[in-house]
Amino acid sequence: MPDPASTHRILVTAYRHIADVLVAVPALRALREAYPRARITLLAVDYVYDLMAACPYLDEVITFKDHNQRTSIWGKVERALLLARLAPRLYHRFDMVLILHARNGFFSHVAWLTRAKVRAGYLDASSPHTITHAARPIAANVPYREVNRRVLEAIGIPNVSPDFELWPQPADEAAIQALLTEHGVSADDLLIGLHPGSHWSCQQWSPKDWGVVADELVSRYGARLVITGTEDERELANAIRDHITVKDAHVIDLTGRTTILQLAALMKRLNLFICVNSGAAQIGMAMRTPTINLYGYESPAWNGPTAGDSMIPVRACDDASSTTYWCPYNIWPKASQCHRNECIGLGGLSLITPAMVLRQVERRLQTRQAVEVSQLPVGD
Repeated sequence: MPDPASTHRILVTAYRHIADVLVAVPALRALREAYPRARITLLAVDYVYDLMAACPYLDEVITFKDHNQRTSIWGKVERALLLARLAPRLYHRFDMVLILHARNGFFSHVAWLTRAKVRAGYLDASSPHTITHAARPIAANVPYREVNRRVLEAIGIPNVSPDFELWPQPADEAAIQALLTEHGVSADDLLIGLHPGSHWSCQQWSPKDWGVVADELVSRYGARLVITGTEDERELANAIRDHITVKDAHVIDLTGRTTILQLAALMKRLNLFICVNSGAAQIGMAMRTPTINLYGYESPAWNGPTAGDSMIPVRACDDASSTTYWCPYNIWPKASQCHRNECIGLGGLSLITPAMVLRQVERRLQTRQAVEVSQLPVGD
């Protein structure tokens, strides 16, 4: 392991969406334990700033606007301009660079640009000399947490706890309590969260199917429902509400009304969280909230649960029966996001039925009830 006494400034890159950045937290925690006095800087996209600025293992977060194009000549021009903008903040500013799970030429060039003596990550075939400490190669469908662990292993830190964590502040918890009070939610209400949104409409589930599940949650369990998401997902939330037929359903629409850390605070109050595969699922795991995560053709191996995690994956296919490329517009995953209504469910979620989800709901709520009974004082 490079000497902590001579390693004063460390740069870590953690690219892409919330789900991908949250899996970097175990690595950041292990890095801080190994280098308690170093100044650790994270390079990430701008929309995760509020999330990672609260991380106790970081001293600084540098952000950039996500690439609009990941292929084509325009993508290369875009990345070259970004490197030029980052150069004054990176050149000769760091002693060590760690490139976590995103393995591509752009971040290899970021590492090379710093001129750091220690540059750890996975070898890039197009730029093999940009890495000084190469991580052990990985096979397909290896969890991102293991991918990141091997990067730390390359610099002599082999033991990395896989546990997620998040850091909502008292103000975040107070804001959530105010919202729940506004909607008349009491402490003993069964509160279930629904998160239907994704950066990709092909990774979403039909509003009609969400409505069927919502009806059953209300009529069968008497649950109060909360729909979460960003402001631009309010139309999707409204479509789900239009498909709810139970008259006494009291659905709380919090789309666009919470920050990421407030969403984490909300998780502490939820009895169950049902979502499509997105960063919200990782937030649920970080807060130890029982989470039912709907997967399509993408493999749960990358960001799914490990032993002890609170997530239950629901998937109607396996890797052998899934299609490798389903996008009729040749966009997935070449852009940062896509929201075509006609593509909802195209990525495999249309194979999931409401009955499959409700079966997992029943199992989870039965487990919860059994735990509550076991915690009652003797004689009750």
